[in-house]
This record gives sequence, C-alpha cells and structure tokens, in this order.
Amino acid sequence: MTDISNQFASLNKNIIDVKSLYTERFEEKQKFRKQKIWNILCRYFFQKYVPHNGIIMDIAAGDCGFINNIKAKEKIAVDINPDIHKFCKDNTTVICDSLFNMQSHINKRVDIIFASNIFEHLNSKEDVILGIRICWECLKPGGRLLILQPNIKYTGGAYWDFIDHKIPLTDKALIEAGKLCGFTLIKNITKFLPYTTKSKFPQHPLFVFLYLKIPILWHFFGKQSFLIMEKSV
Repeated sequence: MTDISNQFASLNKNIIDVKSLYTERFEEKQKFRKQKIWNILCRYFFQKYVPHNGIIMDIAAGDCGFINNIKAKEKIAVDINPDIHKFCKDNTTVICDSLFNMQSHINKRVDIIFASNIFEHLNSKEDVILGIRICWECLKPGGRLLILQPNIKYTGGAYWDFIDHKIPLTDKALIEAGKLCGFTLIKNITKFLPYTTKSKFPQHPLFVFLYLKIPILWHFFGKQSFLIMEKSV
C-alpha cells in the first residue's frame, strides 16, 4: 500500500471539513441575504407550524437562519460545525454535535423538530432512516417533524453540484422512511422552494414574500419538498 493509500485509509468517514466548506460556499453578502430570506420564510410560512409556547429543535442548523427567526418558548440548535456558537443567538441552546448523538445532550422531549437540507448529507439510506427514528424518539407524543428537502426528482443533475451531497432523495422516499419510523404524514408539498439561495431566482425579501403568497409559482420554481410528519399519540 502506498503512503497516500495509507493516509486515506486512516481518515474518518466524515472527510469533509464542514467549517471550511461552508465558509467558502457562501460569500458574506450571500450570507446576509440568506438571513433576510429566512426572516420572511419564518414570518409568513413556517411560524404557523411552530407553537409560540412550544419547544423547537433545529437539526443541522447551519448559519441559524431558521432558528434565529422563528418564535418559540424554547429553542435548540444542533450542528456539527463549531461556528454554530458564533451564528446562534443567545436565547437558543446550542448542541455542537451530530444528529446521531444529540439525544445525549437533551433531557426533555420537544414539540417540533425542523430538518432542513440534512438527510442528503448522510452516508447511507440506513443512516437516513436512523436519523428520522432518532427524531421520532426526541419528539413528544403528537410532536411533529418538519422536513425541507431538495428533491432529486426536480433538481436533476444539479443535485450533485454540492460535494457534500451523498444520498439521492425524493419526497416519496422520505415518506416511506417516516412511516417505517412510526410517523404519520400530515402534509406534503412536493414542489415548494427553489433549490438554493445561490440560484438566479429573485431573492429580494419582497419577491420572497410574493412567492409565498402565490403558490402557483411553486409548481414552476419549486425544487425542494416540504413535509410534515407527526408522531402518533
């Protein structure tokens, strides 16, 4: 075995340095624009699915655009990127760890789990099912898992434009996985948001607001699916 082979053999399966990757992926003006977009999305769409007096957990919180803009009695943000401490506001509990380890950091069940653009980054479909099962275990009876997910059915080859995308997923695949884990499907918007904030689609807050208010546009521009799954009582 060559020296290079030995080096690769000793690497952890999670070879991607997420901190470096996401620092390079978005310029500062793009990061600022993303925060503005999340503010509109939370105010005029996602908030109606999140009770103000509830506990919400955002897994793979990233730059905390969702968790910083949503309103709830108690908020928890989970991400493996150590920069999450820098992004997250002070009124949120931060867990810098993997989805698969997050249970060890919480001592209560939550009302809502928000999972945006996470499952395509896992190493296998078995990991996807395991991740959804862990979400089921972290929720209260009647709690809900909200999933915002790039749908390879609509993104096509652009799905693979990001080096950390590993698992091709559709809304139907996630629904099957959810049912295997004990969830009941409540809502499935197969075509909701555009694929990425790096697209050429107009991203001024006014355009985002209008987009949310005109669902027929979702049919033409939506590349991500939005699903709500409920943990049966």
